[in-house]
Parts: sequence; C-alpha cells; structure tokens
Amino acid sequence: MAATPQPPWTAPPRARWGAGRVIALVLGILLLFPAIGLLAGGGLLLWADRADRTDDGYLVSAQDSFSTTGYALSSERIDLSTGADWMPVSAAVGTTRVEVRGAKDVFIGVAPVAEGRAYLNGVERTVIADLGVDSSAADQRLVPGGAPSGPPTDQNFWVAQASGSGTQQLTWKPANGDWLLVVMNADGSAGVSVDARIGATAPALGGLAWGVLGSGLFLLLLAVLVLVLAVRRPHAVPPYGGAPVPGGPPPPYWTPPAPVDRATAPDNTTTSGEPAAGDVTPRGPASG
Repeated sequence: MAATPQPPWTAPPRARWGAGRVIALVLGILLLFPAIGLLAGGGLLLWADRADRTDDGYLVSAQDSFSTTGYALSSERIDLSTGADWMPVSAAVGTTRVEVRGAKDVFIGVAPVAEGRAYLNGVERTVIADLGVDSSAADQRLVPGGAPSGPPTDQNFWVAQASGSGTQQLTWKPANGDWLLVVMNADGSAGVSVDARIGATAPALGGLAWGVLGSGLFLLLLAVLVLVLAVRRPHAVPPYGGAPVPGGPPPPYWTPPAPVDRATAPDNTTTSGEPAAGDVTPRGPASG
C-alpha cells in the first residue's frame, strides 16, 4: 500500500492583539509619565539639597533689592503649617535666616500677625507678596499712611529681631502659626532701601528627595513590567505536547507514519521465505 503524502506544514496565523494587551499597553504608557515626572522632581530636590547650600548648610535665595518711600517693608502673612502631624515645621523648614544690608542702620523683626499688623496699622509701607523669590514691582503693593507710633526697636512683641549698621542677620527657628516679617530703618524714619536674601536649613529636604525618587523608580519599574507583558509574543505550544518554543515559529504538527504492506514487511517472513508464525494471511492453493 502506497503511503499517503502529507501536506507541507505551514505556520498558524499570528494571533491578533486582544483587548487585554491593548489595555496593558495603554496603562504602561500612562504610568511612564508620572514616573518620569517624579524622577525629575526627586533629582532636582536632591541636587538642591546637595549642591545649592551655603557652607553652613542653608538654602538661600538670590540677593534682591527692596525699597519704599514709606516707613516699612513687610511681608504678606506667613502661614507656617505643614498640615501633617508627623511633619512639624521645625523638621520641614528648620532654622531660617534673613540677611539685610541698608544704607542706614536697619531693623529686622518677626512678629505674630496680630501684633505686627496692629503696630503697622495706618503706617505708610510696602507689602511684598513673594519675599525671596526675585520679587518684582508687580509683587509689591504700597499702602498709604503716616509714620509709626515709635521706632521698631522700642516694641516688645518681636519673637526674633536684629538691628544695626552694615549687614544684619536674623536667625529664627519657626513654629506653627501666622507671622509677619518687617524691615525698617532702626530709627523708624521713612525711605527704606535694602539688599536682602532669606534662607532655611530645610532638614527634611533630603528625605523628601529620596522619597520622591523611590516613588518614581517604583512607578517606572511597574510601567516597564506592564509594557513588557503587553508587547511580549506568547510562546507557541505544540498541539501534542512538548516544550514551548520562545520566539520563532512553533514546531510542525505530528504527522502519522505511512501505512506498511504487512504481506511484504520484513518482519512478516522467515529466512526461508515462509510466512512468520501467527501470520494468518490467506494464500492461494499450491500448484501441483
């Protein structure tokens, strides 16, 4: 019996992308954006913490010039509250420092908002909205009024103060609350003009930077894992068992062996040409 020829093996068609793989791909891409943002933000914070400090450990603003025709320069209300019980202001901000240099003897003071505003009520002054952030004229507001009731050095409500000629430096350890920073001429006269900068030790900045970096790295690894699972081609599994073949086409399907003519098979005859024992194949009558 002749063997039946088998058709050539052809690779099965490549599987189409299912909804699950598409969703995984989109999710992985979406996770990449916050991961990159966190890594960039954490790196910037770490750079600021390591490279942008003074020799004594302060992060300081650029020096800026401030002036007013009135009697005082004051900040807006400074609200010092982290909003978290586990992060006190002393840990987040650390110690603050204000450096001021004027043509006249200058005074720097920090006061609770209520007492500071009561002292400056009715006094001509300039209020600075963003002290220490390259304040421009748009950030300053002139409040009309008259002279103060007395020199600032005569007041007793300041929680921290410094005064004198040349560069004056005020160091203050902030606490929760609302505060006001005031710069005046030491004698309380009009026409205040100073060069100033502010800084803080910010001891929690390093830990915050590493926390942001760690969160970004975790999101990045998660995004890469989701993307790999989305784009990875599934292993081809042979239909009759066998190990999957990573990549490349799957092995051909199992092909049954060709049928054999048992009458002429080598294992069906003896060495003398007689049928083997157990062979029940009918044969024709012997010729006489």
